[in-house]
Amino acid sequence: MQGHHRWNRVLAYCIAQIRRAGSASVLPSQPMDAAQPTPEQTRLLANEAVANEAKHWVRLTAACNSKCIFCLDAEAQDGRFMAFNDICTEIRRGREEKGATRLVVSGGEATIHPRFHDAVAYAKSQGYRWVQTVTNGVRMADRDFFHAAVASGLDEITFSLHGHTPELHDRLTQTKRGFENLMRAMIRAVRDGRVIVNVDVCINKQNVDHLEAIVALCSRVGVREFDLLHVIPQGEAFENRNELFYDVDEHAESLRKVFRLARHPGFHIWTNRFPVQHLEGLEELIQDPHKMLDEVGGRRVQFRRYLDEGAPIDCRDAKRCPHCFIEPFCSALDRQVARAHVGGFDTFDVGDRWDLAAEAPKGIRWISASTLPDSLERPVRIPAEALDSRALPAGSRVVVSRWEELAAADATGLEVELRLDKALCTWLLEHPERLQANHVLHAPTRHSAGESAELDPAWRAFFLALGRRVRVENLPACLAPGTELVPATRRLDAALFHDDGRWGIDAFVDEYIGEHYRAKSLRCKGCPVSARCGGQHLQSIRAHGFAQLVPLSGAWAEDAAAQLASWPTTDPDPRLAAGSPVQAPPPRFPVPGAAPVPFVDTDAGRRS
Repeated sequence: MQGHHRWNRVLAYCIAQIRRAGSASVLPSQPMDAAQPTPEQTRLLANEAVANEAKHWVRLTAACNSKCIFCLDAEAQDGRFMAFNDICTEIRRGREEKGATRLVVSGGEATIHPRFHDAVAYAKSQGYRWVQTVTNGVRMADRDFFHAAVASGLDEITFSLHGHTPELHDRLTQTKRGFENLMRAMIRAVRDGRVIVNVDVCINKQNVDHLEAIVALCSRVGVREFDLLHVIPQGEAFENRNELFYDVDEHAESLRKVFRLARHPGFHIWTNRFPVQHLEGLEELIQDPHKMLDEVGGRRVQFRRYLDEGAPIDCRDAKRCPHCFIEPFCSALDRQVARAHVGGFDTFDVGDRWDLAAEAPKGIRWISASTLPDSLERPVRIPAEALDSRALPAGSRVVVSRWEELAAADATGLEVELRLDKALCTWLLEHPERLQANHVLHAPTRHSAGESAELDPAWRAFFLALGRRVRVENLPACLAPGTELVPATRRLDAALFHDDGRWGIDAFVDEYIGEHYRAKSLRCKGCPVSARCGGQHLQSIRAHGFAQLVPLSGAWAEDAAAQLASWPTTDPDPRLAAGSPVQAPPPRFPVPGAAPVPFVDTDAGRRS
């Protein structure tokens, strides 16, 4: 009991210190299109650079010495220890195939593998710049084990701490003396100073009100970097959902109090699987979208069976999906599969491989390519820079990225797609007379927040300044006031497919991140066109904030609602209420595609 009171005194002191420091550190917001980046934008871009370092995860075990009641990986925990030769093969694969410079050794609990230290040393011998492990701290509490880990080349330890007291942490992890061992290991690692030390926390109903106390405790012992994970409906977490699931709205202020520490010098806060709409005003904390590759990789075998056999994904149901971070991805994949069955694509993208055009599926309007073929037989969607003296087939579209290309595109007499960026928008405001009825203004999506910050204009301000009824695609109505809203092209990329015609799951994740990953503000619920609006692309939101999204009102609300009345709804698939949507497997496209073939640990049911 005396020790318990000591922790309470430490926590009270730490919380007071953090509150005093944090209250003075919140920076005033600045327009994201200002000449100088705001501090929030600077942090976002720095975090993006770190998050996008080529990283490789290697599983050492399918076993763990904790029994966390929120474990999302419980179904894969069969007690196996991976053979060391297989571990070495997978470590080499990360370097040779992915060019990874950062390795994360994981499990289960990686430290219980008898050759944990050998695996770390081997990774360093293969040229990894950084080796990290995520651990419950039980083995690391042993002094000799810790020093051997550091000597083998370990650079970073992430301790999984889920409570500010022994009672809470040990109850959630079902590990006797788990809190005591973890704190001993963490304090030793911090005092040793040779490794980076940080903490991850699975936020759930039992600890959400104590998150500030957990952070304060870690701060007191010298840890200032945190990965805050939102509980998701997988594994044991779903089985124990009544004890773990919580309403984010009810705890929004206490969560934001901790999140705002990211703006305090010396603190680093990362969010993991946290619902992005609750990070308005703190958009620099939105998880890098490329993390979706790891999320989908965790259920790779199920996605593979869905695409190869039409087998339902077993977690796809109304009880889970509203709580799941990757639900929007699953819905996007469902829509693509459904379109493949009915010929619902208008564009088949072959890149520079015109030999693939003959395999275009039914319903295709354009063959999109980067070059022109020897003979032109069907409508194409072609960049202006690829034009030559030949006349293009009727119904073709010419894509313009720079104002210098516009004259040549207009000379074709065809539909012209203007891919907007700051430079082209500035030129159009200076030369509005150059806009014609056959022009479609396209707002491109970006693959990074940095690109979006650099290239995207302030959309609403641009269209208000333009003051013309132009055709616009790929923007929500609130960002294109007074325009004619055009449905975005529905593109099928030949690079999505394996050589045998199967859909490539990694390739689709990459396309989803680049084109389909969108979000809305919580305020969007009050917009009259919300049901038919997919929101704004996530990289734009990360760069420019949710504040750009404004619920429609007045005459533009009526106009936009009339335009979108025939558009399909973006609401969740109603079939989920009765269970997972069952589809026949999508048709295969017998094209020599470019989709990568990943290593799959089929026994564990996930990527190794």
